[in-house]
Amino acid sequence: MTEVKRRNSFKRTRTLKERLLEFAKQTRTLALQMAPCRERENLIREARLAETTAVLEEWIRSPGLRSPD
Repeated sequence: MTEVKRRNSFKRTRTLKERLLEFAKQTRTLALQMAPCRERENLIREARLAETTAVLEEWIRSPGLRSPD
């Protein structure tokens, strides 16, 4: 017989928005400590993307889903 694999599940204590904003903060802090280079620009871009994703996630979950102004 084959064994059914189960996914490890756990309850998250922080929302996706909180985790995204924390990641953005940590990434931006790291980037600002670096000298100007391509890697720094990539980290800043990742932080900006995480912040944008947090805003979009909040919009998607909002009641009465309306397009952003």
